[in-house]
Formats: sequence, C-alpha cells, structure tokens
Amino acid sequence: MSSKSKADGNVRGFSLAGAIRTFSAAVGTSAVLMLTFCGILDMILPPEGDSAQAASALASVPAEEPMQVQLGGDIFGIRMFSDGIIVSAVSDIYADGAACCPAKDAGIRPGDYVLSANGQPVKNNAALSGILARGEAVTLTLRREEEIFETTVTPRLCGDTYRAGMWIRDSAAGLGTVTFYTADGTEFAALGHGICDADTRKLIALRAGEPADIALCGIERGKAGAPGRLRGYFTGTDGFGVLTSNTQTGIFGTLPEPHRGELIDILPQEDAEPGPVQIAATIDDNGVRLFDAELEKINRSKKQGPCALVIHITDPVLLEKTGGIVQGMSGSPILQDGKLLGALTHVFVEDPTRGYGIFIENMLEAAG
Repeated sequence: MSSKSKADGNVRGFSLAGAIRTFSAAVGTSAVLMLTFCGILDMILPPEGDSAQAASALASVPAEEPMQVQLGGDIFGIRMFSDGIIVSAVSDIYADGAACCPAKDAGIRPGDYVLSANGQPVKNNAALSGILARGEAVTLTLRREEEIFETTVTPRLCGDTYRAGMWIRDSAAGLGTVTFYTADGTEFAALGHGICDADTRKLIALRAGEPADIALCGIERGKAGAPGRLRGYFTGTDGFGVLTSNTQTGIFGTLPEPHRGELIDILPQEDAEPGPVQIAATIDDNGVRLFDAELEKINRSKKQGPCALVIHITDPVLLEKTGGIVQGMSGSPILQDGKLLGALTHVFVEDPTRGYGIFIENMLEAAG
C-alpha cells in the first residue's frame, strides 16, 4: 500500500471486477452477526459461557515466502438457495375448533429439510405449499443432519386453507463484506461466519448462490441495545460468480473474471499481539477505507472460531458515522502491521464499539 493510501485512509482498487456490492444483518443476545436476509434475521451466538467477551541454525535456509492474498473490504449482495426446503418452525393451527399440528404429529422438527413430496422433488416453497394445500395425505422425504427418512403428513383445514403447521423457507438474501480474494483473484472469502437459519440457528445447507450488485443507501447508527446496520438494495436481477460453500468460518465463491487488487501478506496468529489494528471496510460510496481500532483480547483456542478476537473501534470517523461496528460489516478485514490478521464477525449488542473477530488462518483452512 502506498504512503498516500495510508495517509488518506482510502484503499483503492477493491471492486469485485465490476461485480460485488450489498445488503444487511442480524441480532443475537450478546453478540450479533452482520448479515440480514430479506426480513429473515440470521443469528449466530458466541460460544456458551462467553460474556461478550533458533535463528542462527536456520540462517543458511532460505526463508519461506509469506502467503499472500488480495485484500477485501468490498461490500456485496448475497442470494442463496437452500438444498431442500427448510422447516424453520412447527406451530399449532386451529382445525375443527381445536389446536393441532399435523407436521409435529408426523415427527417433523425445526431444522429438517423437505426433499420430495410423493416421490417428486420439491425445489421451492410455492411448490410444497401447493401440494399441501390440496388437503390430501402427503408422503414427504426429509433430511435431518445425515439421516434421510420418510413420513406422512395430512394437512387440516384451517379457515379456508389446508395447512400442515410448519413454517418453511427455501432462500435467503442479504449483504456482507469480502474478506479476501485469492492471489490470482479467481476466488473470494467473506463474512467470517456462516449463514444460518434465523429460527433454528443452524447453518443453511447450500444448493446454489451468487454474489450480486447492491447500492448502499444509508446507515443506521449503532447504540447500546440497538445494533446499527448498513442499508442497501439490489441493483439488478443478475448475479456475478458462484457461491460454492457456506461454512462456520465464512462463505466462499468463485468469480467469472479475476479480481485485480493489492496483494497483502497473511499474519500468522502466533504473531498477533494486543494493540493497534486497522479495519478495512465500506460504509458509503467512497469505497474501501482503513479505520483505526484496538485488538484487546486474543484467544488462540481453535474452538473459538469466529469469536477468537475482541476488537475495539477507536477511529473517530467510523464512530461518528456508524457508532462502531454495524450489521453489514461482517467479513471486514482486520490488519496488524500492514498484514491481514482476520475479519470482523460480530458486534456486542450493549457496546457497538466492540465486537468479535476470526483469525484469517481459520478462514483459509475452510477455503481449502
């Protein structure tokens, strides 16, 4: 990065090759994800119990070249479709003057995926709803974790419509931030956490997905008890690239044309120290900028995943505009000593100036 770029706090050249842009976020009890889906609030909670919270001998050996990636910070839109119809909840309906739940009676649970009805694949909510609305007994094939099973559901007449007593969804849309692109610019990683169903809090099984253009249209500043968010909207119907995986440590995808951006060294987690860091983020039409922050705590336990780092925003510009970390900033790169250390993942609900982060090495492992 040039000295001029550091001086004015603006990082140039981080567009998604004319592609990726954005949308918004999620609410948790002590920490919040920065990703929102078309009215579906997507949530991951921090780990239980977290309070939101010999050189001379090698001198002749050539030093290993540091791993490099292209720096992210771009905000982008996400559209994804689940591998099966997600049963997000089951609830009572009223039929013949009494409460009942045909889905629950059939052994269906929240988090199950409906794969087919009467032996025919069902790919979207409308198709499954149409079959259930006939009021006939339906044999459903479902997936629960790794188990595939069948059950029969008999919808009941509720008002003037036959219902099974289950809430379903097949897709999600929202926004997040790219953390890095591979050195050759053909792949990207984002968010630093997975996309989960809002109700079951389970990772959504991915069938298909794509990054998409969005435009930012405002900021809701964060304050204690009310996390802020970046506001945006999709600017077209076509996406760019392919979303290839949805994991606990981020989402990953490929691009039709290589991204061209600045190469940056990876900072090994053992070299990370509490102290000054910078956050690369997009909060308006000025593109990716660097904002000052402090790395307050480090937990190198692998199980911490997206909650391994505690970050405190100190940059006066970012604090003035956003109040700190807002929904939509998930995936924003964390830099220390000019190297890529990790990514923002959560904001503390009661203190939007602080949040969690993940080590970049954890994301690289998931990327394979």
